[in-house]
Amino acid sequence: MKYFILILLNCFLLADYSGGYPGASFNYGTNAREIALSRSTISTYNRGFNAFINPALLPQLKNNEYGFSYFLMSLGRSIQSVSISRPLPPSAGVGLSFFRVGTNNIIETNTFGSEIGSLSHYEGYGMLSFGIDLGSLSGGFNIKAYFNDLYDYSGTGIGFDLGLLYERENINFAIKINNISSSYSWDIGSQQYEENIPTNYAIGFSYNKFKNLLLSTQINMIPIIVGPSNNSEKIYKKFHFGAEYILNYKDKMPISIMMGLKEINNKISYSLGSGLPIKITEKIILNFDYALDLGLMDEGISQLISLTLVNY
Repeated sequence: MKYFILILLNCFLLADYSGGYPGASFNYGTNAREIALSRSTISTYNRGFNAFINPALLPQLKNNEYGFSYFLMSLGRSIQSVSISRPLPPSAGVGLSFFRVGTNNIIETNTFGSEIGSLSHYEGYGMLSFGIDLGSLSGGFNIKAYFNDLYDYSGTGIGFDLGLLYERENINFAIKINNISSSYSWDIGSQQYEENIPTNYAIGFSYNKFKNLLLSTQINMIPIIVGPSNNSEKIYKKFHFGAEYILNYKDKMPISIMMGLKEINNKISYSLGSGLPIKITEKIILNFDYALDLGLMDEGISQLISLTLVNY
């Protein structure tokens, strides 16, 4: 029982403030640009991390892209993500990705409440992605293998994502369904415990009529089973908005300034960020993205960094 309580506690520590539930830590984000735009990005191209954002964006790849993020966050939290993606001519793209989130220094107590040590927890997934261009409409899917580890206990599972993207003139519309038929299977001694990961539904719009300004918005809806007998359902809604201004947008080395806000459970959180391309060679560009997450619930400020390597 003590370890089930620790699992629940850790879900709260890593959750995006819509409650402690399995897989809640996956909702934070995978890269600095996504965080700077307050996760309003499923309808807009995100260099190096499209497989995470929406697999329907993968057909837009023109070159091989490599993304890497390492977040050292408040409250002992950390996130690492890696993504490799490449185009499949004439109209498709594929990606291979890895995501890990963890928390250290969780206080371990005995039945009398006395501290006896500390624990750590991590969970994440490996992911294979594919997207195809069908004209104005693009589609894609992710296949994910989940892992979860807490002390002597471990859980594994399989899940799926589906994404759609519709493009017309200066407006993009996207739908993404995360964690379809997803669950953890825990080995607890000689018994197995099944823990479902709630499905996350997202709808997003982006507008880019002005070449140096992008506006994006997104709504996430997560149905959670609640109640002592798991017989009722509550839908958590999250509203996201982001804006990105490109300096020298006609140049091949544009600098971006980003801001975003999100509303969760009647609380508003703000984020800021910037992107800076660095020319390594004539054919290799390294893009540096930085985000400042001001946080919710007084958990502290987190500074986030992502790197994207593009081989032209």
